Amino acid sequence: MGEKREGSERNLPGLGSVFQSDLGREETEAKKEEETRGAKPRYEAIDREQLSWRVVDVERLIGEEHPARAIWEFVGKLDLSGYSGEIRAVEGQAGRPAWDPRLLISLWVYAYSEGVGSARTIEELCEWEAGYQWLTGGRVVNAHTLSDFRVKHEQRLNELFVQVLGLLTADGLITLERVMQDGTKIRASAASDSFRRKERIEQGMKRAQEQVAAVSEMSEEATSRRAAKARQRAQRERKERLEKALEEFEKLAEQGSVKEKEQRRVSTSDPQARVMKQPDGGFAPSYNVQIDTDAKSSVVVAVGVVQAGNDFDQLEPGIERVEQNLGKTPQQVVSDGGFVSRDNIVAMNQRAIEFIAPCVDEAGKGQSSYDGRGVSPEYYSSQFVYDVHSDSYRCPQGKILSYEGKEERHMQVSYRYRAQRSDCQGCPVKSQCCPGNRVTGRSVHRSEELAEVAEFRQKMETERARKIYRQRAQVAETPNLWIKAKFGLRQFSVRGLRKVGMEALWACLTYNIRVWIRLRWRQPGALATAAV
Repeated sequence: MGEKREGSERNLPGLGSVFQSDLGREETEAKKEEETRGAKPRYEAIDREQLSWRVVDVERLIGEEHPARAIWEFVGKLDLSGYSGEIRAVEGQAGRPAWDPRLLISLWVYAYSEGVGSARTIEELCEWEAGYQWLTGGRVVNAHTLSDFRVKHEQRLNELFVQVLGLLTADGLITLERVMQDGTKIRASAASDSFRRKERIEQGMKRAQEQVAAVSEMSEEATSRRAAKARQRAQRERKERLEKALEEFEKLAEQGSVKEKEQRRVSTSDPQARVMKQPDGGFAPSYNVQIDTDAKSSVVVAVGVVQAGNDFDQLEPGIERVEQNLGKTPQQVVSDGGFVSRDNIVAMNQRAIEFIAPCVDEAGKGQSSYDGRGVSPEYYSSQFVYDVHSDSYRCPQGKILSYEGKEERHMQVSYRYRAQRSDCQGCPVKSQCCPGNRVTGRSVHRSEELAEVAEFRQKMETERARKIYRQRAQVAETPNLWIKAKFGLRQFSVRGLRKVGMEALWACLTYNIRVWIRLRWRQPGALATAAV
């Protein structure tokens, strides 16, 4: 047995040394654990006060498919020579160089596409965000420069928008065969409680004038020069807003009844804003943004901002903006029911533009106001006989109702006919015909529909017209969705009708460039034949 054990040990050379090695390792680990028991753990130190040098390859900050590259490329196709006339820094003379308009335009377009509408936020993003760093070459553009550029060049911005439409037309993205018009409410930069009556604004104006004078007399020793300038600017801007509010009261002086004039209020923050109904059913200071979209690729071909809360009077101005931007009239315009009126139907017919919109039901309109209000059915207005030759009505009792005047209703013209007071007050069936009328005689209305309106109704009953109208929401509401949901423009960043109009134009300009990026960028021949 002993010989077998020796043979086994010979067959496993070094087994004893392995056991000794494992035993030694366990003893060492146990000793280390005993030594570290109760000691504080050691972590990697973070020193934020240290200075470091970094090598940044600006060109490789963003990928080849980054939208900042596409925006820079597209803006480079535009003619920006109009901006150079206001730049005073020239080659060979002293002075600080100006920022390239191509850069400032690209920054704003990229910012709006990323949901940023604040110049100060753009300045901060230039410090660290890759897209902004790539556009600026790693430099930072001052917020005041960006803010001034956005609202300073109104004419240049309009020309820029038209240039973009020219490029997209040359690229086959615009045809004007079918244009959809829609309006959307965007909140103003004003609170609901900023609205005041005229008397309150006049009182505030007096205080503002006193404060401006007091700040101007304040010595610079009592405060820093920069703080003094800021106070003066703040008081001056407040005074200007109040002056504009009083101007708005003057513009609205001829509108509404006496009671409405007494109750009328204007915002002291944005005097040109108006309280409008929102999609959620509430009311808020807003502007009505009118957008015309070409159906081919959902490109915005015209944009305008108005103070009216309804869309009835906005169809023709929208078409005129399209003609001004592209030099021709759309063949067909599609809108929702908010644009449908007799005047718009006639106007589109005169312009030789096919108008597609839901037909508003006029059932019941043009009937006598007496019908159904205590009047017996045998004395409804339908029982009165009209005589074409004398242009009068005869009631069931044989009395004559003569022509009194006409009323222009939504889709019809209504002619009013009234009986003599003496005929009605002594009539034995007055309680059945006009029981509530104690002052005048009974009246009826005759409605007349224009030929253009009748033709419009017949057209909208066809399957072709209904099929075209079903495409409206997909095309017309797409820019609204992008501007509000993707670009985050649910409230304007600027104040006043002119500046608000420019911000809406910036948003639509950004939207159109994003359409080009999605449909044409990186495609062979894109913009190759586009004429600037």
